[in-house]
Order: sequence, then structure tokens, then C-alpha cells
Amino acid sequence: MQHIMTCTTEELALLITLCGYPAVAKSIAEASLGEKSEQEWMAVMDSAARQLMAKQYWDFEKEARDEIPLSDELQRFIVQYVQSDYMLRCSNAPMQNVLLFHYIEKDAPWVVHIIDRDIIHEFSYISQEELSSIIRDYYDYRGNSLEVGRQFQLSDEAFDLLQDKAQLERVKEISALSSGQLATFQHFIQDLEEKDWILNNISLFSIPEQDEPRLLNIVFFLPSSAGVWIIEYTDHEETPVLIQLSSSTEWEQLLQFIGHMELSE
Repeated sequence: MQHIMTCTTEELALLITLCGYPAVAKSIAEASLGEKSEQEWMAVMDSAARQLMAKQYWDFEKEARDEIPLSDELQRFIVQYVQSDYMLRCSNAPMQNVLLFHYIEKDAPWVVHIIDRDIIHEFSYISQEELSSIIRDYYDYRGNSLEVGRQFQLSDEAFDLLQDKAQLERVKEISALSSGQLATFQHFIQDLEEKDWILNNISLFSIPEQDEPRLLNIVFFLPSSAGVWIIEYTDHEETPVLIQLSSSTEWEQLLQFIGHMELSE
């Protein structure tokens, strides 16, 4: 892993603005700071500039020549970051941070981007081979794999209702689970309650130019003392959401697949 830089949201917004992407910068800043008036926005950028100067990211010689006051290397990184075609997003709500991977190009490094409490951004280059191990360390699931292979399926409606604990009985009513599936469902719900009703997920987005990111795929996870619950969408017409208690080996296999999937350029 090759560290690139650590910065605040405000500093990142200014760096992106300086490199010619003011709309992208403003959307990143407002997602964290909320909407700002033009005067407030200028004040944020002025403060960020002073912080970049203190961190020695600011090139005063280039500024004197009326050029972008950033090193060529830093400018190249910002352009790569903004123009990335694909992004992997790994959520971890209990840790209050998000792990992102930005795809640069085939046979070239990825950019790993850690956002801490929506304030601090840390960037590094990584190789394709490092991606799955970083995801594994990020989640650090170490289940005992005692009852793996148990599974059940839900409809889209039932899975959406699971976001609300009060809808639990309704989920049971519309799911028509067998007695064995119901026992597995109850086990899943117990684990879900222990994690404050929060599922982590890994999602893949394409990032078209001049458009919003588009979700291509998503997998949800829930750690258990008996393994790892993996929740994936299938092609089943009525109950496409497959929820399965998986072993550590199956979890590793999934991470290897995610880490080595082919992305078109």
C-alpha cells in the first residue's frame, strides 16, 4: 500500500475544485457539511487553502506563475480519482467509517479511500492483489462456522420490511417459511438484534461522466458466532433475496471473487 495523502472534507473539496471539477467538489462537501451559500462556500475554501498551505501541499512557485498551486503528481491523482469509472463501497456502521476502492484502469493500481466519521479522508494506491485482504481486515469476521449451510429466501418486500424491527411479524406472515427455515430465520433475527439491526454491505457502482453513480451489485453481511450471514440477490422471481449462514472459507471465497472481478474499461 502506497500512501498518497490524508485530508479533511473541506481540503478535498478545494483540491478537486483547483483541478477543474467544482461541481464534483461541491457535491462531496455538501454531502458532509450541508448546503452552503456562495459566501459560506468561499469561506470554507479559504480556510481549506490555509490548511493545505500548513500541510505543505500548496506550491507557492506555481501560484506565482498563475498555475494550479499543486504538484503535478497530486494533480494526476485528483484527476484519476474524479475520473474513476467504478467504485467499490464497503460500509461498517459500528466503526463510523467507510472503505472505498476507486478503479483506475486495468493492470494499474486501485485507489483505496477511507472516510472516518465523514470528516477525514485517507488515500493510498494498492494493487489488485491487495484488495480482498484489505476488505477482510476491515471487517475482521472470525465466526466459528458451526451451523453453516442453513438458509432461507425472502421477497424484496419482506427484506425491505426487515429494516424496521416493528415489521418483524409482518415479514413472517408474507414469507411462508417452513419450520426449518423459520428456525434459521429466528437465528438470523437474533444475530441482527445483537448488531442493533444493522447490516453491513459491499456495493459496486459505475460512475458515468456527468451523472450520478449507478448501483451495479450489492451484497449484505452480518457476523454471527456460528459463521457469517451472506445476503445476496438471485434471479428467483418471487423470493430473490437469499440469506445463508456461510463458513469462513465461503466468506474468503467471496472476497477473492470481489477482489479479482473483471471490470471493463
